[in-house]
Amino acid sequence: MQDLQGKKLVLFGAGKSGGLFIEQNRDLTILAVADNDPQKQGGTFFDYPVIAADQIAESGGDAIVITSVWSESILSQLDALGLEAIPKIIPGKREMKGMRDVHPFSHAPTKAIARDLVLALCALADAGNIDLYLDFGTLLGALRGGDFIAWDDDIDFSVNDDQFEGLVELVRGSRQQLPQVEGVEWSVELIATHGFDFAIRITCANAEGSDQVIAFETDIARRVRRDGSAVVIGAMPEWFCPEAHFDGYDEVELFGATLKAPKNAFEYLNFVYGEWQVPKKDMSFADYNNSGEVLFEHYDNSIRQL
Repeated sequence: MQDLQGKKLVLFGAGKSGGLFIEQNRDLTILAVADNDPQKQGGTFFDYPVIAADQIAESGGDAIVITSVWSESILSQLDALGLEAIPKIIPGKREMKGMRDVHPFSHAPTKAIARDLVLALCALADAGNIDLYLDFGTLLGALRGGDFIAWDDDIDFSVNDDQFEGLVELVRGSRQQLPQVEGVEWSVELIATHGFDFAIRITCANAEGSDQVIAFETDIARRVRRDGSAVVIGAMPEWFCPEAHFDGYDEVELFGATLKAPKNAFEYLNFVYGEWQVPKKDMSFADYNNSGEVLFEHYDNSIRQL
């Protein structure tokens, strides 16, 4: 990300990503945070005033940092407001997730546990006749280098809608199959929106008083079918692809095992990333080829222990 020191900044996005950006950049000069949610406007966010987009011009800012996953629509909105001349900065995805300086898969003990977790989850799913797909950065690493991406920060899986509840029950009854390492503890959660469970999240962290691992998350996303697409819903953008990629599967070798990937996996990665063969360390959400916007009114996420 380009140097922002000495600039008067307006952030656009008073949500989780905006908060994480602020926490990692306390030395920057931030004048205000813009947001499209009328309920936030007029209040404060991390002690900064929250303004509407049409107030940015009078804020005195000389650069806008888009701290929202909806960067494309926000850029169009800013242009429509006549703000083309003000520089716009889109932070990298790791910055937006609060993981700028965290590299769990470059840490040997953490990587070993992550590898064992992938194998354990895939074996569990296979035993239950459930297709568990490597997805996103985890699939990208498997196909491009036969390993985790060294600078990645989480593990991504997907499962089809009709098998999601079955996988929930398997995971609920098989927590003892997660890698058991002294000093490491596991949290297994269900994430829902409007009462609809859309992901299993497994978090690996240090037990109190331990520094064995660098904490990381594993998300198993529920892919629902909509208008010919297989869609990942949730609080991030709705990632979608042609549903044919999740009708059947390809096989990929990873960590000495044969695991499942979306059908025509290379075409799938082309659809999601475009030029995915060339490594890019500081991807932003704008670098993904296809995602769908979810309006803030639809956010009603809840998390409960599994």
